[in-house]
Amino acid sequence: MADMFDYLVWRGDLSFSEIAPNEIDAAILSMIVYIDFARLTASEGKLAQFAEHYCIDDEYGSVKLGLIVPSKNINKLFCLSSKSRRFSQIEVVDYTAYTNERENCQFAAATFLLPGKRTFVVFRGTDDTIVGWREDCCLAFSEQIPAQKMALEYLDAAAVKYPDRKIYVAGHSKGGNLALYSATYCKSETKESLAKVYCFDGPGLSKKMVASDEFSQVQRKLNIYIPQSSYIGIMFERGKKYKVVESRGKGPYQHDCFSWVLRGPRFAKLDEMSSRGKKNEEQFRIGMDSMTLEEKKDFVETFFSIIDSTGVKTLTDFTDDGAKKLTALVKSYSGLDKKKRDLMSAIIFKMFDFKRNKDSE
Repeated sequence: MADMFDYLVWRGDLSFSEIAPNEIDAAILSMIVYIDFARLTASEGKLAQFAEHYCIDDEYGSVKLGLIVPSKNINKLFCLSSKSRRFSQIEVVDYTAYTNERENCQFAAATFLLPGKRTFVVFRGTDDTIVGWREDCCLAFSEQIPAQKMALEYLDAAAVKYPDRKIYVAGHSKGGNLALYSATYCKSETKESLAKVYCFDGPGLSKKMVASDEFSQVQRKLNIYIPQSSYIGIMFERGKKYKVVESRGKGPYQHDCFSWVLRGPRFAKLDEMSSRGKKNEEQFRIGMDSMTLEEKKDFVETFFSIIDSTGVKTLTDFTDDGAKKLTALVKSYSGLDKKKRDLMSAIIFKMFDFKRNKDSE
């Protein structure tokens, strides 16, 4: 079954002037943005320039990115893309990365300038920092999380800085949520420049946001993809316009876009989610509907105060038996009823499923 690496073989020799950007190109850029461009020798320049001292003798294979998505595949994709005719001459500009524990904020983005006056604004997904996971969980009760505010400002600034260009917005996981949010609430002038918005298995928006006039104005430009047994993309609302993608992965491993199957120059689509995917969505909605906003806030704050008590800063900091230890702490916490303790325990093991995915690379 074909994947994004096969796509580079098929289309890597064709420039964007010859073949317009598509969903696979958007997914590739959504993976490349996980690279820490701030540590590379170039500050701004072509993708090939950034990769010049990174992709030497396969040494990039040992570079750890601190992510829940396997670093080796991202590094390999970055290096192969940088050598292809299609991607090598893309200009990489305005890279930014910001993490602040006090503000509960984890944000990163880059702008890719393509031929034909096309601009790709791409937001990075969650890394394995606890602050990143904490901010994601705040989506359950917040009208706007800090990363969404930064994404909105970033997109509007890109539209001003690079006028007379068609803008594509993309992101994987949390980056997909930021793409949806920023495209929904950006300025009207920015909306006029939007060509397409790509969300790859990212959490959706609130019911209020999806029902808003702002969302309806961009809905026809949205391209939302979730794997058949999604654990992440089924969170919150996404509207009726979304596509189910076939994945070779099992369980939470389907969140990894490298497990998604290609059929020609596009992802292989399925008619509906699997029974597991539907069950995941049902369980999430039941859990959300059973709590008030205040209860959700208290739940998240309690959960992460328990994690903070362990002193860890990333999922990687946990040892192999970290999930069991953390679950034991949750069960010993007297301020929670059984239902909430069970829900926290389920969240812990889902988080550690992603950690095991990362560790297995």
